[in-house]
Amino acid sequence: MIDAIDADRYLRFERKEWAELRAQTPLTLHERDLEALRGINDRIDLDEVVAVYLPLTRLLNLYVSATQNLHRVSATFLGAIARRCHT
Repeated sequence: MIDAIDADRYLRFERKEWAELRAQTPLTLHERDLEALRGINDRIDLDEVVAVYLPLTRLLNLYVSATQNLHRVSATFLGAIARRCHT
């Protein structure tokens, strides 16, 4: 059973709202590429890719970029501490 606190941890989107989060993420996949990726009985089409997967890939890309930046900032910070300790 999900209580009120757990329910607040998740955001809910209508399909159109989610699709709009794609922003300007380009669709670089073509129908022939999708055919090669499609599994048995998989009915995914390019409209589904645009509406669902492009926003998801944008979100994942933002997470990766933020994580890389965090590591860069941490390395800079720790490098400054290491230089101070060796002087």
